[in-house]
Amino acid sequence: MRLADMHIHTTFSPDGKSSMEEQCIKAIEIGIPIICFTDHVDFNSSEINVGRIINKASTNFDVSEYFYEVNRLRRIYNSIQILIGIEFSEPHLFPTEFEDYSSMPFDYILGSIHHCYGSVFPGAKNIEESKAIDEYYNLMLKSIQTCEFQAMAHIDFPRRYFDNWNVSDTIMDEILNAMIKKDIILEVNTSSIMNASDEPLPRYSIIDRYVQLGGRRVVLGSDAHICVKLGNAFSSVVRKLPNTCVIGYFKNRVFYEL
Repeated sequence: MRLADMHIHTTFSPDGKSSMEEQCIKAIEIGIPIICFTDHVDFNSSEINVGRIINKASTNFDVSEYFYEVNRLRRIYNSIQILIGIEFSEPHLFPTEFEDYSSMPFDYILGSIHHCYGSVFPGAKNIEESKAIDEYYNLMLKSIQTCEFQAMAHIDFPRRYFDNWNVSDTIMDEILNAMIKKDIILEVNTSSIMNASDEPLPRYSIIDRYVQLGGRRVVLGSDAHICVKLGNAFSSVVRKLPNTCVIGYFKNRVFYEL
């Protein structure tokens, strides 16, 4: 089946290692016909002046540069479909900024939570694990309930940092039900997969629960910050998804089945 990578970072993100063009070349090389750039939009003060974050601050690049480069690459690499999106962190905390970006012609807006207790999530390792996880999901739930975006990124993101991370079924059901109610799609993020025994973000049991609660549509995202990670483990993950999952992509913020 055709696949789409709906979570890709470039040097327009402060932590991106590959250019948009390098990501396009890699997509063609490995046979991924649809890609979406989702560079970071982050207004948290801990990162506002780091690197090239997409925001309104004059110290960072103009959004027009982002669109210009995508349109340039569309003309050159017309054998693939190049979509333009953003990953907006904690959108509920920055409603004015989120509204500004929502008014722009992005194909796809990916919501995410990266900060907890005032720092990027790894800093939360200094907080009692249960408190950090509760705060993380409180932030996520508020974002889902109050903001309009197409998908929620890596919903068990804390698993990257806590070896024995776990979340109660009650909390996870609340998150999944809120997503389904708002028609916010589940992202299956493969950045956590390094070998055959690894699971995506979220783990398969959470994907199964999403389906049990009535969710069907999913998007795949490698979260690639360097081109060699683009499309990471997609084929193996697709084989393990519930048969009722509908894999797709967004164009002009409309979901299309693959």
